[in-house]
Amino acid sequence: MNGRRPFLVAFLLTAAVWAGVAAPVALTPDEPAPATPRPNASAGPNIAAEGRSRAAGRQALGLAWSSTWAATVPEGSAVPDRALGAGRCAALFTWATEHSAVPRGTATAAFTLTAPGDRGLVVRSLRVVKGRALPPPRGTDVECLGAVDRGVPPAMESWGRLNLDRPRDLKVSRTVSPGATVGGVIETRTTGCSCQWWIEAEVWEGDRRRTIRIDDAGSPFTLAPPVAGIGTPAQGAALKYGTTDLALAREGTTVGRPSDALSVSASRLLAENGQEMWMVADRKVPEVSRLAANLDVPGAVCQRMERLLAADGALPAGRAAYAVSMAGPSALKDPERIVDVALNVRKTVRAGPPPQGYGCYPALWGLQSNDSRSAGTARLSRDTPHLPVLTGEPAELLRETDGEPATSTLFFTVEAWGPDETEYHFTLDVTVEDNSGNRTHHTVDDAGRPFVLAARPDGMTPRHEKYAYHENGHRNG
Repeated sequence: MNGRRPFLVAFLLTAAVWAGVAAPVALTPDEPAPATPRPNASAGPNIAAEGRSRAAGRQALGLAWSSTWAATVPEGSAVPDRALGAGRCAALFTWATEHSAVPRGTATAAFTLTAPGDRGLVVRSLRVVKGRALPPPRGTDVECLGAVDRGVPPAMESWGRLNLDRPRDLKVSRTVSPGATVGGVIETRTTGCSCQWWIEAEVWEGDRRRTIRIDDAGSPFTLAPPVAGIGTPAQGAALKYGTTDLALAREGTTVGRPSDALSVSASRLLAENGQEMWMVADRKVPEVSRLAANLDVPGAVCQRMERLLAADGALPAGRAAYAVSMAGPSALKDPERIVDVALNVRKTVRAGPPPQGYGCYPALWGLQSNDSRSAGTARLSRDTPHLPVLTGEPAELLRETDGEPATSTLFFTVEAWGPDETEYHFTLDVTVEDNSGNRTHHTVDDAGRPFVLAARPDGMTPRHEKYAYHENGHRNG
């Protein structure tokens, strides 16, 4: 049995939940395929056909930490706060798709193809089909930086890219055993089409060729031309250093070119392999216990647990590392900078019952928190209106690939001390000076909100850490 099969079957069942029902797609009549596909081979409604290939599809968020997903939500729907900010891409994507958001520029579809139980299936090509034209969407633009759809199993590899502006057949070769399922992800792009679309897969069932339509659970996918990005180049640059995804919104669609001005952002770094994770939450998060049932996968569970807690609104506790990223499209001839970073801190006391504390300790863990990269450390124990962290720190803006801005990132660590209910809210003052003595000042926050770090009472094993998990086993390679 193919090792991918359990994952793909699981995805097919999940697709049924997304769609409300596992909907097979339109098929050509049960006869030998002609030399060329019929023009209307997949224009009709989805029809269940006994003994034939089936397909299921849905919109997907993305596949890589560097992915960006953008869409426009129709007018009249205000984006809720719970769907915005660091670690909220999944919440924003779910909310936006439920409110009929139209992807902009690029759309990703995850799909499965299941062979008949009595004969195998060979997938030979995919093509994108342009459907009915749609008026350009108007409303609220939303965007996810670092858009990774964690509901797509790792076995669902990318099959390639399609383009609505220049349709062509994408040649593939996938063989599926009788009754088995193969899955994949396909990306479709446009620069000028506001329209419906779907995918047609050319397959062979034994000696018969068929055309199978892949769509969004029975309805066409939609796509519209791209709009100007919401996130800054500096926010995008921070993703490569281990920051979490970032969900953003902007009222009113904007089309334009990026600015040549220097952009500055700050992000909290996620814990890396071998690093402990401490967080506090307003409530017990039962999904964490289910995830922790498989703690014999060193280096994986703690990271997934941290992302899950962050998406649920939990706060980092005790100690956290942060990245200050800079991006300057016009900095190629003068890359050197001098940077000052200070925190504007407000100490608060959490109201209500004591928080739920979570700790996760990887196999062979050590007490560290990205310290090897930190240029400075700030310790919070009281109200500190202005706390310097980095002073006169050198930085060099470098461009890794053509067409991208020159970037640089500095790192620092923040420790928080105090009683269980203590929280520290802070923003950053960042000053950047070039070789000519020109200085720019930037006030940086966490995607529109202050950064928040909860205290750990004794610095090691806090009294409020009610749920501590230790990964077992040994890390490989």
